Amino acid sequence: MRVNQFVQDLWIVVSKEMMDAVRDRRSMMAGLLFALLGPFVLAGVLKALIASEIDAGGRALHLVGAAHAPGLVRHLEAAGVTLQASEEKPETLLARSPGAVVLEVPAQAPRELARGRAATLALWADMSNDDARRQAQRVQALVNAYGAQLSGQRLLGAGVTPDHAGALRLDLRDMGGQGGRTALVLGALPLFWLLGLFVGGSHVALDATGGERERRSLEALLAQPVAPGTLFIGKWLTASLFGYASGAAALLLSVLALERLPLYEVGIAFAPDGAMLAQMLLILLPLALLVGALQCVVALHARTHKEGQIYLNLLQLAPMLLLVEEIGAASPPAAHLLPMLSQHAHLGALVSGGAPAPQLLALSVAGCIGAAALLIAFGSRRLRSERFVFGL
Repeated sequence: MRVNQFVQDLWIVVSKEMMDAVRDRRSMMAGLLFALLGPFVLAGVLKALIASEIDAGGRALHLVGAAHAPGLVRHLEAAGVTLQASEEKPETLLARSPGAVVLEVPAQAPRELARGRAATLALWADMSNDDARRQAQRVQALVNAYGAQLSGQRLLGAGVTPDHAGALRLDLRDMGGQGGRTALVLGALPLFWLLGLFVGGSHVALDATGGERERRSLEALLAQPVAPGTLFIGKWLTASLFGYASGAAALLLSVLALERLPLYEVGIAFAPDGAMLAQMLLILLPLALLVGALQCVVALHARTHKEGQIYLNLLQLAPMLLLVEEIGAASPPAAHLLPMLSQHAHLGALVSGGAPAPQLLALSVAGCIGAAALLIAFGSRRLRSERFVFGL
């Protein structure tokens, strides 16, 4: 009987809080606006980054004095560089085409090379421009490689093995693979989804706790034949539901927006299937329950609506901690008990094509549920205190 009565009372409280939250459509839409618009803004930023990476390799390189270095011209063209020969001064070209990159080969370069000396070329670029800087760095590497070839030919002509000129040779071997590149470009997605949990339910938690306390309607609710613990649990479930809906919408809309981006152009494969999406949503669920409980407890201690807004706005900065601290592969298993940090690590692993270990997922769930249970017990106890409710 007690269980049936608890479920019945809880359903009444949740229905009441849901109705109140839906009635305030402006606040509800403001909370969901982050989830509705944010993914497409993020997709627009990624699209611009991808376009800049593609353009860096396809932009034309202005070459002044191409007739003085035919070998260099062939080397650059073989590397896929689009050349645009010109006889204008580099300053004139840059003034007419801001962001362009100009390679100048002086007329005395062939004579210097014929005498066995080093020829000095000039690379003109605005290094404050991201596209120009990337193109200039690529051209610089190609010219250095061509210079190393000429040096080797000189040494062979003198009867010296080119290996004698370089005692050390460093080969960079990228062990990150496709998953590493995916995590590098899409690493901000998990942080974005976690932020949606904080934004979506904050207005519900504030209105259901601190707002009712300011309006003096909390005393009327406590006078009803409903246990204070049941009342707090109902408010917690409602706030958690809205926060989870916001985070889930941000996740699904992000995937929908990314499917329309040419990620393959930069060597990234991100096409989550239904099972992967379900796993991501399940990872977010325990944290949504914890965030809802934390927001309700924090907002409950606010005497006014404005004070509660300040507290919850500060609480929304919590995901920013992930920018300075995160759980890595070398972290001990107990670190996955830390809420938010563990979810960020698991979601990041899924985005990069990995799979979190089941035991680590269990630790993550246990950490969130345990912390949420403590907060619910604390909030229920505060509602039982007449001194706290009446502000005595």
